[in-house]
Amino acid sequence: MGITELFSDPLTYLKSILLMLPAILPALVLHEYAHAWVANRLGDPTPRMLGRLTLNPINHIDPIGLGCLVLIGLGWAKPVPINPRYYKKPRRDDLLVSLAGITMNLILFVLGCFMIVVMVVAAYKSDRGLYFSIYSKSGWFYYLYQIVNNFAWLNLSLAVFNLLPIPPLDGYHVLNDLVLKKSLFASGQAVRIGQGIMLLLLVTGVLNQPLYAAKSWLFNGLVNGMIDLCQTLGII
Repeated sequence: MGITELFSDPLTYLKSILLMLPAILPALVLHEYAHAWVANRLGDPTPRMLGRLTLNPINHIDPIGLGCLVLIGLGWAKPVPINPRYYKKPRRDDLLVSLAGITMNLILFVLGCFMIVVMVVAAYKSDRGLYFSIYSKSGWFYYLYQIVNNFAWLNLSLAVFNLLPIPPLDGYHVLNDLVLKKSLFASGQAVRIGQGIMLLLLVTGVLNQPLYAAKSWLFNGLVNGMIDLCQTLGII
């Protein structure tokens, strides 16, 4: 799905958006909620006091980030404000909070892949028509399958994207906490430069191919591995 498709094939683009929407809110909201929950558990009341310890999408969604996610498949929510001064072990706890969102997306990715395998196995064993509808790209079962597929793919995309070592992404905190050992607060200038780099990467698509290759390897590897396990156990 890309912005160029909006002009070349509007109907297909609209269909892609509708099939992606059910995946977007859970992926973004649960990512930010995980940050807030871990920070709160580690003694930082800032996310709770600012209303971020909630599953209400309104408190988490960034309009620009959501727009980028809808238009080009990669985006972001509003970062959860934290104050490392509340942490007992600031660098360790900052690392745990930073990894929380990525971990949540990876858990949702694995859950999505599991749901894909369950759907494929159930369709194969109960109704071959449903099974072949996946490959013919038609019928209600195909669209349900596509929604689940988008859910898994989007969560994997967010996890991989957030691992990039660019402020204010989580990957920068991971790099800083483990290697750089600089201030836990990225400067305003560093954040602005990082946002400029992210925008440049999104617009130019320079990382699209390597990121897509990495995500495809992980996605296909996990789904095929689960299917192989089902075959080994005689489920299919």
